[in-house]
Amino acid sequence: MGDEFLQTIEDHLWKRQVASPGSIRGCSEEEIREIRQRLGHLPAAYVAFLRRMGRGAGEWFLGSDVFYPTCLELNAWAAETLAEESNPPQLPEDAVVFGMHQGYQFHFMVSSEGDDPPVYYYHEGGEGFERVADSFSTLMIKCATGVPYKNDSNSK
Repeated sequence: MGDEFLQTIEDHLWKRQVASPGSIRGCSEEEIREIRQRLGHLPAAYVAFLRRMGRGAGEWFLGSDVFYPTCLELNAWAAETLAEESNPPQLPEDAVVFGMHQGYQFHFMVSSEGDDPPVYYYHEGGEGFERVADSFSTLMIKCATGVPYKNDSNSK
C-alpha cells in the first residue's frame, strides 16, 4: 500500500489553509504498536495515515475524535453508542473505528477487508451500518477537500 494518498490529503489541507506543514504530526512507532495492541490488525492505509498525521493535522477534524491518543478509545466508545440502541447492529470483531463525532456517529473499517478497506458509517438511531466509501484513502481524500459527502459531519 503506497502512501501517495497522504500527499494528496496534505496538498488539499494546505490549499484550504486547514493545516500547515508544521501542524501535521505523525505517530511514533511505539504509539502505533500501542494502537495495534489495543485494536489488533490495522489496515496498511491506516498505518500509513497514523505515521504521517496520526497525532493531528491542524484544524482538520476539529471537533471530532480521530487522532492519537483518543483513537485508542474509539472502538470502546462505538460499542457504548451501539449498546444504547434498542436493536443495534453488531460491530465486526475486527472493526477499526477511526473517527467519531460528538459520541453519536462513527466511521469504521473492517481490517480483514484489505490493506485499504471500505469504510462504514453509523449514527445513533440509524438503521444499521452504511458503506460510504470504497476505501479508507478515498474517504480521507474526500474529507480533505472539504466537499461534504453524505453523512459527513465535519470534513473541515
